[in-house]
Amino acid sequence: MRGFCMNDQSDNRTNFEAWFGSKLTALMSDREAGFVIVMVTFPLLERYLRQKSRGEPSTDKFNRALLQVLPELKDRPSANLFWAIYRHGLLHNVALSKESHGLSHDKPIVEVGPNEKVWLNPNLFAERVLVTIRNDFTTFEQGVVLPQVSPLQPKGDVSVTNTVYYGTSMPPGGHRR
Repeated sequence: MRGFCMNDQSDNRTNFEAWFGSKLTALMSDREAGFVIVMVTFPLLERYLRQKSRGEPSTDKFNRALLQVLPELKDRPSANLFWAIYRHGLLHNVALSKESHGLSHDKPIVEVGPNEKVWLNPNLFAERVLVTIRNDFTTFEQGVVLPQVSPLQPKGDVSVTNTVYYGTSMPPGGHRR
């Protein structure tokens, strides 16, 4: 049985792959999973961009970092539009924030039309973000410590005290701490 606990000796890359990389890759075979893929990918991208730029979204530094990952956006106004429609729309409202935008497996990674209509290919987007993070994992893992996947301790093991558990697995004794 595996649990999720905070541990200073975590293998961040292994955990990243176990929790996100392999899961997103598996979801990509399901054409109906586009919204889930994008909703998981955006926080990963945001964490990476915040670390890379040392800035908040919509700042010049942040937008430069976003444009490095997605040069298809071409400029700051398109980057801001993209971020507002997809990141804010999906993660705050579980919907796209403006009409006539969408997800399509038949479009390029991201397409901004002259009428500010934006399309996003969920699989190509997730692949780009995963490759970016994997190629610069040191930047991604900076900042907030990532939780660790570790075996649950057998019942009665006192070494479990002061452990914080994440996810759906319950700690020994069946109680969350």
